[in-house]
Amino acid sequence: MAGKVTRKRGAPLSLREQALASIKKGILDSLYPPGSLLSEGQLAEELRISRTPIREAMRELAAGGLVRVLPQRGIIVTELAARDVIEVYQIREQLECFAVRVAAELATPADLKALEGDHREAIEHIKAARLRPAYDASVRLHTRVISLAGNGRLSQIMTLLGDQVHRFGLLTLRHGRADSALSEHGEIIAAIEARDADAAERLMRAHLRADRDVALRLTLPAGISTPALAA
Repeated sequence: MAGKVTRKRGAPLSLREQALASIKKGILDSLYPPGSLLSEGQLAEELRISRTPIREAMRELAAGGLVRVLPQRGIIVTELAARDVIEVYQIREQLECFAVRVAAELATPADLKALEGDHREAIEHIKAARLRPAYDASVRLHTRVISLAGNGRLSQIMTLLGDQVHRFGLLTLRHGRADSALSEHGEIIAAIEARDADAAERLMRAHLRADRDVALRLTLPAGISTPALAA
């Protein structure tokens, strides 16, 4: 991306980057739940840094949709909304189903080995009740499938959706989707290995829709049916 400044591997994070990583993790891990107010002063005290990097981090989080800046009130963690779930998963379904078809056609033995490694790592973490590392390994699997499409713009779009994707993904894993989601990953990998693009697409679509439906059940007001909004 033009104008982007890269940091050398191993270089220390800037204060803004430290603040961004810490606050984002707090939001995604529900330390700062939806609807909660965040105080620049309190965060600065917790992280032992000045308010300026906190303020810079908040601007990035607002751009990613994780917080909203409310005049005269402060900064609020964005509440989960059914429309957000639907829109994010509509985009994911279109892009990731395309990517998995390409992966089934072009994946090399090294690519397949990497996918299997991600999957195996996720399973090991789940067996040890390490949910967040299991989720991170699953995200790497999805990211690897997307990268196999060889489409830079597709990857850029998914990166822009990253915070929302992670937020809903963690939500579904915390509410009973872990075992079934990993089983579905195994089926998707098997379809890619078999070079069956139709099956890979079908399985990816079913996998994403199952995630979506769990996220919707957790965000919809009582009495509103999931199919009515998600069809």
